[in-house]
Amino acid sequence: MEVFLTMLNIKRFACTGLAAILVVSLPACGKDKSSGYTPLPEEDNTVYNISLCQDEDSDYYNNISQGFNDALTDLFGSAHVNVTTMVANDTIGTDSICADYVTGGTDLIFANGKKSLSSAATATEDIPIVGAAVMDYQSVLHLATASDSSWNKKTGTNVTGISSKPNLEEQLSLLIEATPDLQSVGLLYNPEDTDGIYQNVLLEKYLDQAGIPWKEYALPSDDIDSSISDELTDATAIAPTKQIASSVTEGSNNDVVSFAGNDLLSGIFSPSSAHVASTSATWTPDLSIANAEPLAADASLEDIVQYACNECSVLFLPAESQLTSEVQTIVDIATASGTRTVGGDASLGQETLVSMYKDPYAMGYAAGKMVYRILVDGADPGDIKITNSPAENVKLYNASRAESLGMTFPKSFHEINDYFANYEIGSTTTRISSDDTAE
Repeated sequence: MEVFLTMLNIKRFACTGLAAILVVSLPACGKDKSSGYTPLPEEDNTVYNISLCQDEDSDYYNNISQGFNDALTDLFGSAHVNVTTMVANDTIGTDSICADYVTGGTDLIFANGKKSLSSAATATEDIPIVGAAVMDYQSVLHLATASDSSWNKKTGTNVTGISSKPNLEEQLSLLIEATPDLQSVGLLYNPEDTDGIYQNVLLEKYLDQAGIPWKEYALPSDDIDSSISDELTDATAIAPTKQIASSVTEGSNNDVVSFAGNDLLSGIFSPSSAHVASTSATWTPDLSIANAEPLAADASLEDIVQYACNECSVLFLPAESQLTSEVQTIVDIATASGTRTVGGDASLGQETLVSMYKDPYAMGYAAGKMVYRILVDGADPGDIKITNSPAENVKLYNASRAESLGMTFPKSFHEINDYFANYEIGSTTTRISSDDTAE
């Protein structure tokens, strides 16, 4: 999956197309004692060796690493930290990078991305690991607890980190705001995309609570990453092959209901579930899934998207989605049909009607704070809860898409191109020592 924010002109620290090995000399900086992060005394000669493994060279991951390095600057100071950074590419992968880090000796590994985290956790059970840009830690780490609601957010291992999981309650609010005449929600996904499926299942719970009918649509892909298929074997997230309908509200009607005949339950078009309005008294009569004619099992992406538009008033594309490469095709079809589109993140928002943006810099900075807790305060990574990125959610809309649909948005929304033209990465993140005098 390629995650990117192309309109952001950020200074790059990694060499494009090459594995970059950098030893970062961090400038001295004073610390804010009121923050809970006490500066190391000048007479302390301790130097922490931190190894950074990054999934790919892109603005998204680079901005996370920038926030991480800035946090180390603020919390430790130049005399106490050496950071070695390697970025995976076609020549060297995350497995090799993390294995080299372990054999070479390091005090902590920062895993920037899902592949990096998986590789680091495989390479060592002893060296502390802090992750970022990972949506579902349970799946990546193959933790026994599969229920998101019952998990205490602690891994019990040498791993902790910051989750990139979006706020699904706010995503639901975005769906409603973007679609004043909301009738039903179409949830698009790639059957091999565990992160997309994970988000959809969580969002479905909120849709159920709101009494909004929804249906999932599996889209075909010609370029599936085999490594993702391998992940599915052991993933504790949600299996993408539920092929039956269910009731909208648990307990209202638990009878299994088939949807549009068995022909829909095979091939590439295999909805993981489709709620049927008649099974629930919580739905108002005017809220229902339109009953379109069944699709053939070999239907194309274009056919399936059009089918979803015929049934639903808004389509949702999950954040960090493998559908990124197809988003323009999807949105063009939806716009022509008068169907709204909601993207889970800003990379999708370059085409979708609305989207959410969270500054990745803040995720990296928060991860840097975790490093301090582990190395200086002596905290056990397994006892530190996985937390969500502290960055604010910014609601964005695409002006050209809005105009084609005859829509206007309130001041709480920002036009995406205008927003990024004037936004500085990290500008909303409060740096602990930014106003202090240098040591």
